[in-house]
Amino acid sequence: MAETTFDTQSKKRRIQFTWRNTDIFWVVGAVLLLIGSVGLYQRITQGLAPTALGSYVPWGLWVGFYDYLVWLEVGSLLVFTTLVYLVQFKRVARLKPLVLFTGFVVLLMALLIVLLDLGQAMRFWHVLIFPTFSSMITWMVWLHILYMLVLVAELALVLDLLKVEETRKATVLKLLAYLSLPIGMGLIIVSGSVFGVVAARPLWNTSSLPLMFLVSALAAGSGLLLLLTVLFWPDKESTDYVEVVTRLSRITAWFLLAGIFAASVIGFTTLYGGSPSRTAAMQLILTGPFWWSFWIIHVLLGVFIPILLLFIRGHQPKWAGVGAFLSVITFVAVTLNVVIPVLATPELEGLATAFHHTKLNFNYVPNVMEWLTILFVLGLGGVLYGLGLRWLPVMERMK
Repeated sequence: MAETTFDTQSKKRRIQFTWRNTDIFWVVGAVLLLIGSVGLYQRITQGLAPTALGSYVPWGLWVGFYDYLVWLEVGSLLVFTTLVYLVQFKRVARLKPLVLFTGFVVLLMALLIVLLDLGQAMRFWHVLIFPTFSSMITWMVWLHILYMLVLVAELALVLDLLKVEETRKATVLKLLAYLSLPIGMGLIIVSGSVFGVVAARPLWNTSSLPLMFLVSALAAGSGLLLLLTVLFWPDKESTDYVEVVTRLSRITAWFLLAGIFAASVIGFTTLYGGSPSRTAAMQLILTGPFWWSFWIIHVLLGVFIPILLLFIRGHQPKWAGVGAFLSVITFVAVTLNVVIPVLATPELEGLATAFHHTKLNFNYVPNVMEWLTILFVLGLGGVLYGLGLRWLPVMERMK
């Protein structure tokens, strides 16, 4: 990792600052934080009123980003834990501090977004004190808490923030890793079930949607794991580096192909079934005003090009990194296309014109305030990530 040292000497004191490449995260994060603070101020002072959300489309940009971040975080840890503890591919194990810390920051961003999306954010604790276990959201909240506890315990042990004897620490870490697998898979499947149990929305109301969530999370997560490897592997001249990159490239490409298969099954059965509302929602995704977000951003840039790069050039870290980067940043188009088009399709014919109010509108498009709030959350995550890489022993534990 390259470092540059700046010395400023005066008569009274000497200030030394060593620039690290990872500092770019908190610098860019601080800029986004400053820009996005306008949106957060509106959210705090005016609630959800400034958003483009309404009675017909109550979930939008923020829920899409929440699911995207959860897919990245849980998917990367599921793939990593499976490789290290079940497949015994130990060469990738040195990434554990970085994978856990990245997952922790990404999960914090996801939880902050969903907190801001709540109509009464300060009542979030009600689901803990007054749980309704027949609700998928209750299960999702409880699984989030369990998952966060396991993640924090693993991170504290790996970074030696908790002092435990070395032999005992390895055993505890192994147990926590095994425990994270069913909790993580359960969290993703329940997240999909939150949509899948909505009977009034036929495109969501299918048993295959939670499985599609799981496959998509594994594809997005393996892409993130590959990107972290290319960016942060300590010794890039070693044969281990090329082997790990090549293996992760193949895994990511196969998960992307599996995602195509799962999405195709849902698409064909939806269009073949003859349900008008399902067909309308699917056509809105494929040929609606935002067709380009599906065909160009997701299919072309997020799936087709990465698959070619990862299968053909996956043994070359530079091209593998490009493929992983494209896949990771464009995956948000998937979750946005899962959430928004279905809600933007009227359940009843004539409902769109029956009532007239700015909050009774099916033509939802995220407004500036919603995007500014997303920038604030991403900026906060960037600042935490950059400062954590500077002050916590994350990189040192990988050597």
